[in-house]
Amino acid sequence: MKETYIIEEIKDIKLDNPIFVEGLPGIGLVGKLAADHLIQELKAVKFADLYSPRFPHQALVEKDSTMRLMKNEFYYYTGGKRDILFLSGDTQPPPTDGYGHYEIATTILDFIEKFGVKEMFTLGGYSTGGYPVKEPKVLGAASDVETVEKYKEKNIVFREDPGSAIVGASGLLIAMGKLRDMKGLCLLGESPGYIIDAKASKAVLQVLVDILELEINMEELDKRAEETEKALSKIQEMQKNMTEYQTLPPGNEETGYIR
Repeated sequence: MKETYIIEEIKDIKLDNPIFVEGLPGIGLVGKLAADHLIQELKAVKFADLYSPRFPHQALVEKDSTMRLMKNEFYYYTGGKRDILFLSGDTQPPPTDGYGHYEIATTILDFIEKFGVKEMFTLGGYSTGGYPVKEPKVLGAASDVETVEKYKEKNIVFREDPGSAIVGASGLLIAMGKLRDMKGLCLLGESPGYIIDAKASKAVLQVLVDILELEINMEELDKRAEETEKALSKIQEMQKNMTEYQTLPPGNEETGYIR
């Protein structure tokens, strides 16, 4: 394999002015969890796989002991007010592989452009630097001022920090799509980043389904969000115990401070 390519399992799909939604692995798996939940609840149909030598050089072992290459997957849904193309998957190129990120983003844009995509939503996490968040905010950045104005009444905190960056597919697809006259909105859920953060995913998904006017059952994501809350509570307790231990006067340390 010398280059990134896409294998279409179902050809000649007819879509009417589709929206594109990307949710690849990133900080806290926020975008991937949100996209996968939508795909599952809407029963979207998988129709294409993207493979690339820019992905990590490993094969994934399946439950039946067979192996497969890492990939990204395209799905489509036609049962709502707007047709939707989804992209989810196993991985992105390593952060240091700038060329790989650009190559894959170009391949994705070439592919979705064939279906007439003019608007996209990319989903991801926004790192809080390791600090847990009780009620994650959803931060946003867009391809143009008109898109910011269009969605400013939604529950989105639009970023106003010039010079900051959105790394990977969530940023590149919108910035590169802009050169093709595509409009886009990036939605980022606040997350400490070191756990699988279903709570942040739910916050992002609630904004997206409101925009797309979809009716989605959140029960499974709610369960995962509760697991996230429990995990964060345990981590906070450990951090508190560690801080208390570090501030004890010399000679008063306990050996069993981790409980």
